[in-house]
Amino acid sequence: MNSNRSLSNTSRYNGCSVSGALSVSAFIRDAVSIVHGPAGCAHQASSLFHSTMIANERFDIPYIYTSGLLEEQIIFGGENRLRESISEALSYDPSVVFVIGTCISETIGDDIDSVCTDAWEVPVINLNTSGFLGDSFERGFLNAIKGASELITASDEKTLSANIIGEKNLEFEVEENYSEIRRLLGLLGIDINIRFVRDITTEDIPNFCRGSLNIIREDPSGVLTQFFAEKTGIPSIPRFPSGTSDTLNFLEEAGRLLNLPWAEAVAREKEYQRSVFEEFSDLGDERIAFDSFGFQDADTQFFTDIAKNTGIKIDPDGTVIPIPLTAPVGTTGIRRMLREWRRFIDA
Repeated sequence: MNSNRSLSNTSRYNGCSVSGALSVSAFIRDAVSIVHGPAGCAHQASSLFHSTMIANERFDIPYIYTSGLLEEQIIFGGENRLRESISEALSYDPSVVFVIGTCISETIGDDIDSVCTDAWEVPVINLNTSGFLGDSFERGFLNAIKGASELITASDEKTLSANIIGEKNLEFEVEENYSEIRRLLGLLGIDINIRFVRDITTEDIPNFCRGSLNIIREDPSGVLTQFFAEKTGIPSIPRFPSGTSDTLNFLEEAGRLLNLPWAEAVAREKEYQRSVFEEFSDLGDERIAFDSFGFQDADTQFFTDIAKNTGIKIDPDGTVIPIPLTAPVGTTGIRRMLREWRRFIDA
């Protein structure tokens, strides 16, 4: 349970598990997500969710439904109300229904699992969230990834391709980060099999096991790496690469896991990295200072190393550069970041 009563310095990964679950389930295009709780829970989460999507220039608002628990259900139990809500949601002809519990449904002890295992005409999957009682945004995100994986089926057919797992659908540059991973894998001749879960349908998910490699957006706890290893037997890389050395190591690790020659790919990437830093050689005499906005837990050594590669000096009196919310992905991410630094320096 997230019991933090001070929100001034809270991590952006804290918060309600309902939002974390929606950031996954709502990106399966033929799904309906039911927030099982008072209407306010759904409206609060949906408002944040939709605002963030619009800020990312995404206007295809997904279908989110609420069981709208009232005082009567909160006193006597909301399971029948959830059954009614699932029946109503099925009238929209979804291929799958996800149920997202809230603090209220958890507190009154609704048996969501029991309702979900009724004989419905499509899969109805409990994402095991429970709102703030469900811990955090991150916990909701992880549980939703696991819940959606119930639709994965075994396959004897393998292709030289990678599954991208756990993209942060609400972060800025999510498409740019994906493109960078796709570019890097292309150096090794590897295609993308599925983005799990981003802009897919339930028809895509059974193809998951055709992939030969899992690449997870970010898995510091190792939860997703272990989960998908046990479920699919496919080897995993537990992160998108950030930084020059990490990007080269990423190529080597992907090649090694798939028994592919990787030396030429690494050499080509080194050459690309040299060209990127040459592009910003005019910044070599500049002085900058980093600003983490006072709340980010950023790896400033990473940014210091990038500055040194361009010859930029770190100076408390230099131009203040805001540290991005997440480290840039791959070499192209570094290039985008340096362009932003240039704009601050030239301003």
